[in-house]
Amino acid sequence: MKLTLSALLLSLSGMVHAALPEQALHPDEVRFVTANAEFTLMHEMGHLLISELKLPVLGREEDAADQLGFMGLFLLHERQSDANFYAKLLDVADYWRLEWQRQTPDAPEIHVWDSHALDAQRFFNLACLAYGSDPKNLEWIIQMTGLPDERAFYCPEEYQQVEYAVNWIRQHFTRKRNQPEGHRLRVEYQPPPHHLEGATELLEKVRASGELEAIAERTSSTFALPRDLKLIVTSCGEADAWYNRNSGELTLCYERILYFRELAKKLPRLRQKSLEDAPSRH
Repeated sequence: MKLTLSALLLSLSGMVHAALPEQALHPDEVRFVTANAEFTLMHEMGHLLISELKLPVLGREEDAADQLGFMGLFLLHERQSDANFYAKLLDVADYWRLEWQRQTPDAPEIHVWDSHALDAQRFFNLACLAYGSDPKNLEWIIQMTGLPDERAFYCPEEYQQVEYAVNWIRQHFTRKRNQPEGHRLRVEYQPPPHHLEGATELLEKVRASGELEAIAERTSSTFALPRDLKLIVTSCGEADAWYNRNSGELTLCYERILYFRELAKKLPRLRQKSLEDAPSRH
């Protein structure tokens, strides 16, 4: 699984830089786009594994996929003590804070019956896991996110619980050495429309890299998949990504990565406001 996720990091970094000229964004904003592209695919991979491997889930599957996606980031990065890695964890949480605080006429209606947690809840859930992963060194995350002490106190336990579950999955569902390979995860690219700026170049560079094919190959060899599956990179008409358990297709939309680029421009103001609003801690 680790090989698969390492290959994923290379491909997603290539995808982001193909869509984002170096002069277009500040390095912190490029990191925000990369981190959220990684998390999006890890979240949908979580749905894929839950469905195809029949993983036991207590509670909402969307919450479990968020946790799998979050832990996938730890498997992506070998140097977890690197400050840039922890900044990426905050980037993922802050995506949901930006969505939560978005006040525009076209903001989607909030449905309390939806299977997803509210954006504000996803923000605090991910902020809690980030802080809980290393509370001795990451108290600054509390200040940056406004995570209340009442929740922060239990975050190390929440992180340990998720880490245990992911290690259990790796122990029980990794393909055995003597187990023959069977079904495959295959990649399919669909051309973007001409009006989608940056997507054509993105497609060309990702295809030329061959990294998504490497992901599919290693996923197929790591897990005993029960059927043939597809990873489809396409234009969807909206900024989205999903796993269809009926067709066995994981879809990643060009528009979602480009949407991260749009939100990244709002990040500096969000961070500054967080520091101004944060209570002093002694």
